[in-house]
Order: sequence, then structure tokens, then C-alpha cells
Amino acid sequence: MNYLKKYFFFISGIIQGKSLCRIFQNLEIQNVILSGNIIEFGAEPNSTKNFSKLAKKKKIKKLDFSDKHLNHKDVIKADLNKNINIKKNFYDTVLFFNVMEHLVEINNAKNQIHKILKKKGRLIGSTPFLYRYHGAPSDYYRFTSSFYKIFFRKKFKSVKVKNLGFGPCCLCYSILSDFTKKVPLLNIFLFSVSLIIDCFLSIFVKYKLKDIFPIAIYFEAKK
Repeated sequence: MNYLKKYFFFISGIIQGKSLCRIFQNLEIQNVILSGNIIEFGAEPNSTKNFSKLAKKKKIKKLDFSDKHLNHKDVIKADLNKNINIKKNFYDTVLFFNVMEHLVEINNAKNQIHKILKKKGRLIGSTPFLYRYHGAPSDYYRFTSSFYKIFFRKKFKSVKVKNLGFGPCCLCYSILSDFTKKVPLLNIFLFSVSLIIDCFLSIFVKYKLKDIFPIAIYFEAKK
């Protein structure tokens, strides 16, 4: 995606009232191709916010949804803090967006996901980093990209981690946007100015600003 197209992708998301964290995550999932058996945690089939809706699809056999808080015939009720009753070695891809920060037993969750994935199956997900507290019903953790590289490599063969963000100004915009979105068009202006300043600041540093000021972390791990 070229720079201009990417800019308008963010503007479109802002107009729809999405957070910068969510827009970054939506951008990443659009590059993912789903096939075979899929399960998305923290989701239910009637939601318009499911990440599985945004991914590219090819020969989907089964698409399941799981949420520990929902009692719904089409939703698998599974608590990843505990052992889950889901068929072993069954799924080709597990989607795991904005869930891990709400779990206490993160090692158990990793082991349970590894158990239900097929050989060479993929875990794909993201968590917020420099982002507001959001209870569902509780919000426990923030994880760095360095943590994920170590955490997943203890169980998975291949791990890719990516910081999502632009820089400190867009980070400040992200924090304020819940309030400023109440004024029509103000967030479009604030984001645009923040992005320009971050691009200017990046000229003077040797590192990537998003690696110091990430809004979210994206990860992929293969069994």
C-alpha cells in the first residue's frame, strides 16, 4: 500500500470513529490469507468488528468464534486462563486480537492455543501497547515486541513481531482522540498534523520512531 493510499485508509477509519490502534490492526489483517479451519478468540459471528471479516479468504473449511463471556449457540465458550475443551490439532489459524492483555494465565493461554493448532498452524494477533486502559471486564497487561519474541519462541518454531505506530505525536493523538472525536472533523486535522510532525522528526533520528512509541504490537507465530 503506497503512502497516499495508506493515509486515506487511516482517514477513513478516523471518520468511522475507530481508534488508531484498531486502524493499525485492521491494516495488518488485510494482508493475511485465511484457509482451512479458523478460530477467532474474543469474537462472535454477528459482530461487524471481527478481524476474520477483513482478512483474505481462500478455501475456508470452518470458521469458529470463541468468547468466554458469551452464552451463544454459535460461540465456543472457552476460558484461556484454564484448560479448554476444544479439539486438539484442529485449526490451521488462530486469530488472537486484543485478547491476551485481558488474560491472567498467559502461559496457559499460549499452551492451549498451541494444543489446538495443527502442525505448521499459525497464531496471528495483536495487543495494544501505549493505549488507554480498556476493561473487558479487566485489563491486566501491556507487552513489548521484545517480550513476544522470547515468549512465543519457547513454544513456536517461527515468530514474527512488528511494532505498529508512527511516532510520539501520533501517539499523543491516539490518547486524546476519544475526547476530540466529539468535535466534527477535528480528529482528521489533528491526525494529519501529528503525522506530518512525526515524519519530520524521523529525519533526525537513526531509529524508527514506532519502535520507541508503539501504539500496538502485531505478532505471527507458526507451530
